[in-house]
Amino acid sequence: MADNIERGNRSFLAITILTSLLFLQSAAGAFAADAVESLQNSDPFASITGASPETPDNIPAVPVPPASPAASADDAQFSSGTLRAYFIDVGQGDSEYIELPNGKNVLIDGGPAPASGDPLVAQFLRQHNVTKIDYVLLTHPHSDHYAGLDYVFSHFPVGSFYDTQADNNGSTGIKNLRAKISGMGVSTFYPAEGDTLNWASGEVQVKVFNSCSAPSASGSGGALNNCSIVLRVSYQNTSILYTGDMQSGVEAQLAQKYGSQLQADVLKVGHHGSSDSSSAVFLNAVKPKAAYIEAGLNNSYGHPTQAALSRLQAEGAAIYRTDQSGTQEYIISGAYTGPLSAAPADIAYSWSQY
Repeated sequence: MADNIERGNRSFLAITILTSLLFLQSAAGAFAADAVESLQNSDPFASITGASPETPDNIPAVPVPPASPAASADDAQFSSGTLRAYFIDVGQGDSEYIELPNGKNVLIDGGPAPASGDPLVAQFLRQHNVTKIDYVLLTHPHSDHYAGLDYVFSHFPVGSFYDTQADNNGSTGIKNLRAKISGMGVSTFYPAEGDTLNWASGEVQVKVFNSCSAPSASGSGGALNNCSIVLRVSYQNTSILYTGDMQSGVEAQLAQKYGSQLQADVLKVGHHGSSDSSSAVFLNAVKPKAAYIEAGLNNSYGHPTQAALSRLQAEGAAIYRTDQSGTQEYIISGAYTGPLSAAPADIAYSWSQY
């Protein structure tokens, strides 16, 4: 009798333990499901804020993207169908880099070169893991635009070179560079006004608005500036207008000829923000929302000038400057379109004065 009672107690205890375990397992599963649902329904970017660029008091701040300012080029959020446009801090000069959504890339100008050491464009390309360049374009033959390209052609495979036929009579550097490129067998093209460049099989539209496409011994100074290749890159209803060192005389001609066809969301400001560029009539045609100025810190030319800054502000453009903030990035993506802050690696070498 006692044995039967003891066996019954053990059976009851086993059933009780098993029931408790099943209850705990069910509760844990429900808790996990609630946690997953909570994560799925939450807004991961709800608390992210950021500072605005240089804007006049009455202009709304440009929105900050829902991503870390130092997000890498491999960030999965922007890895597909994205165009990235960089305005590189090369000191007192110009250089822009574009990553196209089809995987190809473009380098517009190469900035200046120091007396010794590598040009700043080289640092940018290495830090962004660039191993080849599909298209290199020189807007015009001034050394603060072409000198850094000598390093580029020496250290990177280049698919095609786009050049103006304007010549700088006072410079042997551009003659040597062009001879070097020709000797390497790189195909050279001379885009003309009205041309479209097939860089991304129609996915990205590239239109040329200005170029000295016929042989021209243009000397130096303003004549060469006005031979700058001017082109607009458009993707997903967003456009970026690159202007080289174009000055107000040609700006007025283009504004009269093309009018609203010049409209672009982003303007690479001409001639480093000098007083002889970014004229009111030109800005009224372009209507930029964001303006990027490439100039050296404390440069001897006084770029950008207050006159140019005032005209850009009057047009309502948010202003971004490499002399103040280093290399700048603008992204066109289905997830986000707008400016991204410079990554720390870019800011690290942003204070060049040459």
